[in-house]
Amino acid sequence: MVVTPMLLALLLACAEPDPKQIVTDSALDTAPEDSAPTDTETSDACSELATRSCACDDAASEGSQRCLADSSAWGSCSCQTYGAALHVDPDAAAGGDGSAAAPFLRLEDALTVVEAAVAAGLPEGGLVVWLGGGTYALTSSFALTAASSGSAGKPVVWRGVPGEVAKLVGGVNVDPAQFMALTEATPGYARVDVAARSSVRVADLGALGVADPGALVRRGFCANSANSAAELYVDGSPLRLARWPDADENTATIVDPMAATLTVYGSTTPDVSGSYTKVGENDGVGVYARDALVDGLQYRLYRNYWEYNGSWYRAWFLTTNTSGYPGSTNPWFYLYSDDLGSMSASNGASGTPSFSDLASANHGFASIVAAVDDRSFVYAGDRPNRWATAPDAWLHGMWKYSWADCHVPLAAIDTAATTLTLGDSPGYGIAAGQAFYAYNLLEELTQPGEWYLDRATNLLYVWPPEGFDTAQVQVSVLSDPVLVVSKAHDIQVQDLTIEAARGDLLKVDESVDVQIEGLRLRNGGRYGAMVTGTNVALDGLLVYGTGAGGVSISGGERRSLTRGNVSISNSAIHDFARWEWTYRPGVYATGVGQTVANNAIWSAPHSAILFSGNDHSFTRNDIHDVLQYSSDAGAIYSGRDWGARGNVIAQNFIHDLSTVLPGYGVHGIYLDDCLSGVDVTGNLLYGITGNAIQHGGGRDDHITGNLVARSGVGLATDARCATWANTPSTAAGSSWNLLEKLEAQGYQQEPWASRWPECAAIPDDYDVIFEAGTLWRYPEGTTFSSNVAWEAETWIDDGDNATTYFADTSNNQTLDASPFVDEAAGDLRLDPVGAAFSVPGFEDIPLDLIGVQE
Repeated sequence: MVVTPMLLALLLACAEPDPKQIVTDSALDTAPEDSAPTDTETSDACSELATRSCACDDAASEGSQRCLADSSAWGSCSCQTYGAALHVDPDAAAGGDGSAAAPFLRLEDALTVVEAAVAAGLPEGGLVVWLGGGTYALTSSFALTAASSGSAGKPVVWRGVPGEVAKLVGGVNVDPAQFMALTEATPGYARVDVAARSSVRVADLGALGVADPGALVRRGFCANSANSAAELYVDGSPLRLARWPDADENTATIVDPMAATLTVYGSTTPDVSGSYTKVGENDGVGVYARDALVDGLQYRLYRNYWEYNGSWYRAWFLTTNTSGYPGSTNPWFYLYSDDLGSMSASNGASGTPSFSDLASANHGFASIVAAVDDRSFVYAGDRPNRWATAPDAWLHGMWKYSWADCHVPLAAIDTAATTLTLGDSPGYGIAAGQAFYAYNLLEELTQPGEWYLDRATNLLYVWPPEGFDTAQVQVSVLSDPVLVVSKAHDIQVQDLTIEAARGDLLKVDESVDVQIEGLRLRNGGRYGAMVTGTNVALDGLLVYGTGAGGVSISGGERRSLTRGNVSISNSAIHDFARWEWTYRPGVYATGVGQTVANNAIWSAPHSAILFSGNDHSFTRNDIHDVLQYSSDAGAIYSGRDWGARGNVIAQNFIHDLSTVLPGYGVHGIYLDDCLSGVDVTGNLLYGITGNAIQHGGGRDDHITGNLVARSGVGLATDARCATWANTPSTAAGSSWNLLEKLEAQGYQQEPWASRWPECAAIPDDYDVIFEAGTLWRYPEGTTFSSNVAWEAETWIDDGDNATTYFADTSNNQTLDASPFVDEAAGDLRLDPVGAAFSVPGFEDIPLDLIGVQE
């Protein structure tokens, strides 16, 4: 369009306020006092960032309310006027002039006028572009740059009209009527399960407007985060590619360690599989004897808890011993865990004893029976016989460790040897007992909500979920971010939905003084938002359905300790990491000086928050039901950095953490592998099956005033930097080279030297650090004080006698009675007259102020 001088003059004059000039208060532009709101409704039910108008005293202004990101209540009414306004509506007639009466049809037309207005000089109060409700289908990124930026007190604002839902969409809507019933003439008919044929429908993807469906690629922990291929969404929910086992299939039995009998599965040498009978008890669980001898020897299964060199250990043993730590005469198996699971071989034994039938499905996973090599493994049952003609099958698994997932193509099936061969090595190798599933199989399209795309014929097969015929059906197309704010400044984006892309939904890149408020970011192939910059505030976001993480925030510079001041607050992030499971968190904070506060993060396979860098604040977040498909992982996690100084983890509510996968358990706050200089203060850790706080031997960590309840271990600590071989590493570039990482930050120079003298005191010489008798690799300076436990199975697991090197271990206490107001009713506020407050230094944890706030 052409921006005429008359149009620009009318825009900048803005002589008459428009009824849609409504905006929430912001740090860039605050409503005048005479515009104070009179309506602060908060009691009505609301949902998913709904907005509505509300009344203001000033006749020139109108107000709006936004439902909080967790749908708990309406926020208060906020009022504001702008200096000028433009209007866009996806249902408008072509040729509009951007006024309220004749809105632009296209976002690009509004952007052209905005850039002209910026060049001419914005009026006081800035410029707002109102987006009317409806779908803005984008075939390329919509980009805001320096040319469309505002200035101090004159922001450029893009926001949805209150009461309407404006959607920026990276996909195409398709008509459900284009999906036809399956017939014998359909190319894939013979591959479809007989029981599914009458329910499955098929459509030509090209006819639906998708010329390039993309390809499935290697992704997960074993690869860089990647875009998805085309995905199918129905009424805002992603459908699953056809898979086996189905995600809800669970035929595995729960092992009861006090049962009268147990069965051991697996192929082992010696063959210890078979039935076992309880013959006694030890360490609070059963002792079992195999019903038949093995090569003339009696094998027993028991759990042992013992002290060694000042440290306490617990493990299960399958051995010819009658008790205690196994001797060295005969082969034996072990598992260091409270719970029974797949065991490891020792002293000449081989194989992996298990206590679940490996032919059963465990919460949607099959189990590896035995590893053949780093690409092949033995499977149980005969299900893969169905896949003989499948052209593009993929496997997703935790192949060696339950903290490292990988998607890999299936290369070959040997039904005679019952082996599957992967197209690539998954990274660390393969281990018996580990979990995997197969997907992208037309043969496994066996339940409503599953789909499959035959890339050779471009035919899309789906078993429609309920309501499909009248639903909004979308196929993702756009690989670039839907909305980009690049090298821009003084921009605000509010009250929009961004959805259905194969890559990131929102990207803020090297921008300054940007505010993102009230956005719903859903159903992307990668991250909900990738943000770098300075003074970037994300507030009130709702993020879900992403293929990888939720939100990544970064800014600042470590060597100079320059703060980025990127924040995310009052946001709800859930059901993320659909494709890439491990180390794709709800929030990933890097750099210096980021803030993650008052968010609710839940329902995910791995961590809620990961971080690296300095001076980050993680406060008053409500985190639960994460780490569902993980092990040896933490809800809040970082590791391997002697220089992680200035980070604060305070007053978070971390609760209800458990996993369905084998391994070393899941933990609340995890300071891994010598992470140093972190404050962990005033957190409530409740219902955590592993360790509430896992401390991996770091220096100068301060763990104070935390409450642990109904969890496995309160504090698990060790001195691994001193006791593990070759730790830290002296190899250049190693993630374990902790001194090299410090040197990169100039840790003995300013500003580090003055800010953290205890860090600067670490010698810049590995010969000195490793010198016998020195304590540089031990957890010196760390404190564990004024912490409280109630109903923790173990209060302190003191590996390597690590706490003897701590600077302070005072005033920690276990309680005899519940510290909560009314736990049975779900009220976990602390009883103000409870025993917890008798502990010196312990302070209240304000549960009412944790999670999403207004």
